[in-house]
Amino acid sequence: MSSAPSISVRGVSLSFGKSRARTMALQGVFAEFQAGQFTIVGGPSGSGKTSLLSVIGGLLSPDEGAVVTSAGEISGMDKGALAAFRRQHCGFVFQGFRLFDALSAAENLAMSLALRQMHLPRRAIDAALDAVGLSGKARLRPNEMSGGEKQRVAVARALLHEPAYVFADEPTASLDRESGLRVAELLRDLVVRKGRLLVLVSHDERLTPFADRVLSMEDGRIVS
Repeated sequence: MSSAPSISVRGVSLSFGKSRARTMALQGVFAEFQAGQFTIVGGPSGSGKTSLLSVIGGLLSPDEGAVVTSAGEISGMDKGALAAFRRQHCGFVFQGFRLFDALSAAENLAMSLALRQMHLPRRAIDAALDAVGLSGKARLRPNEMSGGEKQRVAVARALLHEPAYVFADEPTASLDRESGLRVAELLRDLVVRKGRLLVLVSHDERLTPFADRVLSMEDGRIVS
């Protein structure tokens, strides 16, 4: 991507269900996200945090409003174009790790590249694992790792193709204090050194010192 990553959220609304069962997940949200910025989105359960992350990450399309990135407006894209946007420009880290149990750490990273139709030399995969503190553990499978180690594999996988946008949904929720802070430090380092755009959804107050700003949500709106 030639220009610095940015996201502009312009009056975005999102709902689930129909008629009387319809629930508003987002209600006229406006927000701006810039390169080199670590943003935490907080708020109570059901406030719209994950819905916002899903819309700006191209996982869901809004009912109304626009999401404009430095790669173009994504809110009007069809499913194929959104998938291409995610493959080329985005990295995702989830609470549940989402690793392939039958594959080693290195093979999980290689699979991610294959799904993007990319090829990097093995030394690039080793370097990515080294960067998250997993040197020497490339051959371990998920059932041979701790929760913190699995999450660091997930972080390495998300960053391997050097995405402009990194989105993390409760990445430290199932980790102990030390592992959680290690993941936060890794993500913070990415923003500082590489000028990436990072949006992280979390209830974890331990992460607040790492962020440049914290957005609080209630009832599908940003309230502070």
